Amino acid sequence: MPRDPILVVLFLRGGADGLALVSPSSDPDFIAARPEGLRVARNGDSAGRLIRQEVADVEFRFNPAATGLADLYDAGDLSVIHAAGLPEATRSHFDAEARIERGLFGAAVAPGDPSGWIGRWLQASTPGGPMPALAVGAMRPASLLGADAAVAETLGDLMLAQGNWLAPALRARLLAGFGAHGPLARPISELIGLSDMIGDRLWSEADWAVRAYQPSVVYPEGNPLAQPLMTVAQTIKEDIGLRVATVDVPGWDTHVAQEGRFRNLTSGLSEAVMAFWRDLGALQQDVSVVVMSEFGRRLRSNTAGGTDHGRGNVMLVLGPQARGGRMVGRWPGLANEALEEGADLAVITDYRAVLAELLTGHMRLPDPAVVFPGYAAAPLGLWT
Repeated sequence: MPRDPILVVLFLRGGADGLALVSPSSDPDFIAARPEGLRVARNGDSAGRLIRQEVADVEFRFNPAATGLADLYDAGDLSVIHAAGLPEATRSHFDAEARIERGLFGAAVAPGDPSGWIGRWLQASTPGGPMPALAVGAMRPASLLGADAAVAETLGDLMLAQGNWLAPALRARLLAGFGAHGPLARPISELIGLSDMIGDRLWSEADWAVRAYQPSVVYPEGNPLAQPLMTVAQTIKEDIGLRVATVDVPGWDTHVAQEGRFRNLTSGLSEAVMAFWRDLGALQQDVSVVVMSEFGRRLRSNTAGGTDHGRGNVMLVLGPQARGGRMVGRWPGLANEALEEGADLAVITDYRAVLAELLTGHMRLPDPAVVFPGYAAAPLGLWT
């Protein structure tokens, strides 16, 4: 029986440098704007993997630390959308994250509307199952506003007092305390039901502890993204109704000494995503992953060996449902007259076009306007 499609959203918090992740390595304007450590070399040991593409007459290469992402691209599972981002300019992290996760702009904003774009998808799709949405981490991202979602570092965190002899009494007291018809009765009942279901699957009476997840591959040791992605993989495999998961990946605000920091961040992202993808095995057919950030970085490096807040960025879409192994969209170039405000990679592809196509092509949403009200765009061709 076919399973429902699942979307995993990786958000690179801090404004990842898309020009260093997927680099126009042969562009003379790019070479002139940055030292070698902040771009991708074409030759030598530090050369990045060449990207087969037909959207521009310049040579693109993956950052040399992104070996796993390059392998996924070459295998036809990963798509690259460059020069993507917000349709409205802002260089504030807080403002950009709020706008990109809310997905509401201008006159499309309903007064007092608290929802995020994933929250609106959940409202429109009304998926069944005990846990349709999971935010892996300590906080719920704004994209999930307006809908119920579990928030946890691991599945074990969602178990209520498991192993404590007072647990049955606590559950009964919670159910009785909120009554049968009060506003919290339903969420409390669902919380306890989810806790009991996960406990039945993961709690070991013999060990008096949560059973450790046993992935089918070895995740990179010491990688901060490994545990969050293992949690997502475990949730998918447990088949408890997951339809969308969000994972925050912090640390991408590289104003100072970017070269080493960016290499480590990129290596961690690439290795963890590859391990996660291999761990899914045959379940890859049910899953798409989108990698995004709130904005890109300036074309020209600063005097502190880093880059400052910019505009256009790269987005990545992973999943066999799309026609991967391609760059999608239009590349504007980095000549001064093509830059936004003479400083930044221009935004050519509205980020909503990528998400809308994921929602229609993968998540089977008939009309993306219910998620992005007032927005309509021609398909990018990820699925054609």
